[in-house]
Amino acid sequence: MAIKNICVICDGYPTRYNETNTFVKQLVIAFTDLDISCTVIAPSSVTSALFNRKKTVAEFEIEKTRNGKDILIHRPRYISFSSKNIFGFNTFKFTNFFFTRAVKKQFKKLNNRFDIIYAHFLLPAGLAAASIDKSIPVFYANGESKFLAHKIYNLRKVQAIMQRFSGIISVSSLNKQTLIDLKLVDTDKIIVLPNGINSNIFYKRDKHSIRDELGINQNDFVVAYVGHFNDRKGSERLSKALECLPDVKSIFIGSGDKVPTCKNQLYCGTLPHYDIPKYLSAADIFVLPTRAEGCCNAIIEAMACGLPIISSDKPFNDDILNKKNSIRVDVDNIDAIKQAILQLKEDSKLRNNMSNEAILSASKLNIKTRAQKIIEFINSKI
Repeated sequence: MAIKNICVICDGYPTRYNETNTFVKQLVIAFTDLDISCTVIAPSSVTSALFNRKKTVAEFEIEKTRNGKDILIHRPRYISFSSKNIFGFNTFKFTNFFFTRAVKKQFKKLNNRFDIIYAHFLLPAGLAAASIDKSIPVFYANGESKFLAHKIYNLRKVQAIMQRFSGIISVSSLNKQTLIDLKLVDTDKIIVLPNGINSNIFYKRDKHSIRDELGINQNDFVVAYVGHFNDRKGSERLSKALECLPDVKSIFIGSGDKVPTCKNQLYCGTLPHYDIPKYLSAADIFVLPTRAEGCCNAIIEAMACGLPIISSDKPFNDDILNKKNSIRVDVDNIDAIKQAILQLKEDSKLRNNMSNEAILSASKLNIKTRAQKIIEFINSKI
């Protein structure tokens, strides 16, 4: 059976006001480039928009790809709640209830015979997808930085939900092993496919001309960071390491509560997705002291732009980082982060070798290739 019509369910799909989950959009575009019709159901939280003072988005829009193909995007409204344990009850269950109800209503309105349903992450998209139409195969993208479903729902219920999936696409070997260890999936039902990036957007530019354009001194040594400004990603830890390196400049791309305070910042804030590779190309290295990931797109994007990587030595990075393209450290050790930055700053030969290896590594993590492999896996299971 050739897949021709997919319903993608996700919690958040990029809008003109919010580019969160851009990697989901890139995968959907890659599916359409394989001549697969894609319909996205991405419920929009009215409570989140209200409390975060965000603009409400249209409940329906048609987005055209560069190849002129249509992606139908539905954003039904729903009410969400924070995830808090109150006397043994996790309030996320309310969020899941209203999210699932919104998905079901929208799915019924579409009256479309989809070949498969593709859910991005188990909570809440996968739970919703598993309860829609028992006659349609459901596939789940396992990309969570931490698997928490069995801590919100009991393990037996999660096991029952996982049985509904015809197959699971995991972004890392660690994520796969986590599901296997919890006895949630058989090995023949899951495939490991690290995230992929759009090589038409993320590629190495001429550093000299980019620095001229951005007004960055050609002799500066520049560290780049892309990610949320929070404790998990490590913006504050990197900022503390850079405080000890007064002759190193930095570019911080992101937003959040842990705003970096180090001196010599060349840029700090958000950027449109298409502008990020320009700023990456102006840097010398990329540092992300993250404590947990599924598979980090920001790292792969930085590698595609030719940047050596400094990141965590934990297993979640094993599928994309190695000794040739990165220095891996204990990200809770500020001095280790600082020493890794100094090592790359002072050793231009090592830096250039890692740059070449980073580009080579990223070339094998292309979104088009990943989309093709996902479809091949899906076809093998249905």
